[in-house]
Amino acid sequence: MRRTRLRAALLVVVAAALAGIGYEVSRTVGAHRARTLADLGSDFLPTVAQHIRSFRRIKVKNGRMLWEITARDAQYFDKQDEIVVREPQITLYLSDGERRAHVSGAEGRLVLAGRELRTLTLRGGVTVRLDDLQLETGEATYDRARDLITSPGPVTMRGRTLDVSGRGMEVQVAPQHVRLLEDVHTTLRSNAAPS
Repeated sequence: MRRTRLRAALLVVVAAALAGIGYEVSRTVGAHRARTLADLGSDFLPTVAQHIRSFRRIKVKNGRMLWEITARDAQYFDKQDEIVVREPQITLYLSDGERRAHVSGAEGRLVLAGRELRTLTLRGGVTVRLDDLQLETGEATYDRARDLITSPGPVTMRGRTLDVSGRGMEVQVAPQHVRLLEDVHTTLRSNAAPS
């Protein structure tokens, strides 16, 4: 009988110890459980501050449009001051107000300096149109401060009377000067339609 009581007392002590351990574990886990997304910490949260569909941004100065960017959608990254856009199209309005340069691609990354556009890098089927010239390349960067479009890779240029291919490109937007940097090949056409 004494053994039975000893076993029962030991069983009660073990059950009480297990209950106490269970209570302390649940209290500790409950205290460490995140209550909100902010409790998770910034490492677990996406870095996108805004996601915008049908993105459009325009720069106007003294009543005259300087540039316009449209895209199918955009993601704004606050910490990097960048906007990643899909299917971007940028229109650069030249100083005469009538002529325009058009640049488009599959994807782009706008780098901002506050509210101002600093650079725009486009990738994937990039097309630059200046008057009757059309340039095609895989990647191009527009530097707003220098008003310059550059591309390090292969470039094809088509006009009414010529086809030109080369590697590397610089386009000074306002004066519309185009320069291919190396390995340039030109084909002239005499049967071009008059302008």
